[in-house]
Amino acid sequence: MKRYATIIILLIIIIVQIFILRLFFSFEKKRCVLPERFLYEITENDYDALAYKNRRDRLYDVVSDGVIIISAKAGNDFKYITGFDERVGTAILQPKSETPFTLFVEPYNLFAAQWTGELYGIEGAIEKFGADKAFDIATLLEEIPGILKTTNKLFLHSNDKELKSEVEKLIKSSKRKIEVLDIDAIIHEMRVVKDEWEIAQIRQAVNVTALAHKRVWETVMTGQKEYEVQAEIEYVYRKNGLKVGFYSIIGSGPNATVLHHYKNNREIIQGDLLLVDIGAASKVGYNTDITRTIPVSGKFSKEQKIIYELVLKAFDEGVKEFMPGNKVLDPSHKAINVLVNGLYDLGLITDTTQWWQKRFYIQHRTSHYIGLNVHDVGLYGDFDINNRDEHILSPEFQGRELLPGMVLSMEPGLYFMENKLDHLKDLFGHLATEEELNDFAQKVRPIYEKYQGIGVRIEDVILVTQDGHENLSGHLPKKVYEIENWLKD
Repeated sequence: MKRYATIIILLIIIIVQIFILRLFFSFEKKRCVLPERFLYEITENDYDALAYKNRRDRLYDVVSDGVIIISAKAGNDFKYITGFDERVGTAILQPKSETPFTLFVEPYNLFAAQWTGELYGIEGAIEKFGADKAFDIATLLEEIPGILKTTNKLFLHSNDKELKSEVEKLIKSSKRKIEVLDIDAIIHEMRVVKDEWEIAQIRQAVNVTALAHKRVWETVMTGQKEYEVQAEIEYVYRKNGLKVGFYSIIGSGPNATVLHHYKNNREIIQGDLLLVDIGAASKVGYNTDITRTIPVSGKFSKEQKIIYELVLKAFDEGVKEFMPGNKVLDPSHKAINVLVNGLYDLGLITDTTQWWQKRFYIQHRTSHYIGLNVHDVGLYGDFDINNRDEHILSPEFQGRELLPGMVLSMEPGLYFMENKLDHLKDLFGHLATEEELNDFAQKVRPIYEKYQGIGVRIEDVILVTQDGHENLSGHLPKKVYEIENWLKD
C-alpha cells in the first residue's frame, strides 16, 4: 500500500509540475504575441512632395535675394526642407531661378546596393523628391563656382563645417564680395509651426506611443527588470512600423526621481511607482513625448496618491493656458504655481518668497516644442531657454506668443530624491545662510521622508489650435481611478 501511495504522490507532483509549466509557457506565449488591440493602422504617407515644396516656397520668400547651400550634415533642417533621408546629399536652392531646387546625390551603384540597399539615385531625386535638377554629388564643388556668379549673398548651415570651409575657399578664389550667412535660425523658425501633414505624422506617433504605454500596464509585474519594460514598449513601436524616437526612460522606485534615468537595469519590486517617459517616431522621423507614472501594485499608496494628484492638478491647470495669444511660458508658470502652493500646503516649503526653497523641488519647466527633434528647435523668447535658474520660477519671463500649429509638451513633475536634504549647502549655500538651510531642513525633514523615493511626472502632447488647444494624447488615461481600474483589469 505504501508503494502505491508513493507512486500516486509522485504522479500528482508530476501532473502539478506539468500544469505549472503549461501555465508559464502559455503566459510567455501571450506576452510574445502582440494582440490586435496594440496594432495601429498606419497610413502610408511617408512623403508629401507638396508639403516640402510649400516649405521651400516659404523659405524662398525669406531669402529671395540669396542662394542656399545645405547638406545632409545639417540633420533635420536638411530633411525638413528637402525630405531627402539618405546620409549623403546636398541641396542648392536658388529662389530667383526658374529651376530653384537642385539636389546632388549619390548615383545608383550596384556594388553599394548589394551592401546597403538601393539608393534613390539621380532619377529618384527628381521623381520622388521633386528636385528640378539632380547631379552626382561628386560634381558639387565643380558646380558651385557658377552658382557664386549669380548672387552676392550665400546662406550655409553652421553644422556643415566641411562644406562651409570648401565654399569659403571658392568664394576667396572667385574674388567676388559675397556675404555668407547662417540659414539655421531661419529654418528653425519655420519648424516652430507645424503644417497639417506634420501634425498627422505626430498624431500617428502619439497613437502608437499610447498603445505602448497600455502594453506596459498589461504586462508589468514585480520581478521584471526595467529593460524588460523597455523591450515591451519598443516591440509595440516596431510591430507598428515606427521607430524609437528617443531612448526610453523607465524609472522604477527611486529611479523615478532621476529625470532622465537611462540605465534601465533595476528590478521592479512591490510598492514601486514606475515612471515611463517614452516616444515613438513616425517613419519620416516626427516625434512624440508621453509620460505616465503608475503603481506597480495596481494601487497608489496614500503618499504616492497625494503627490500624484498634486502633479495632475498642476497639469490640468497649466494645460488650460495653451491658446493663441497667450505666451509660451504661461502654461509652465501656471503649473509650477500650483506645485509650489501644494508643496507649501503639505509643509514641504516654509516660505514661498524664498527662490531656493522652490527651486529645491522644481527641476524643470513644463513645456518644450515637439517635432523632428523630440525637444524641437525654435526660439521661445528673448532669453536662454537652457538657463533654467533664470526663467522657470520667474513669471516676468513669458516668451513669445503661442500660435496655432505649435506642438508642445505639458509635463509637470515632482521628484523626492533620497537624502537630498543632506545636500542643501552644496545646492544653495550661495543663496542662504547655514542657519536658514538648517532651519528649513529641520522643519521639512519629517514630511519629506514620508515622500522620499517618490517621483511623478505626467506628460501629454498639446497642439495649439485656432480657438484653444487639442491634447493629442489626452485619450491615454491619467486620473488615479482610471489607472487603478486599468491595472486591476
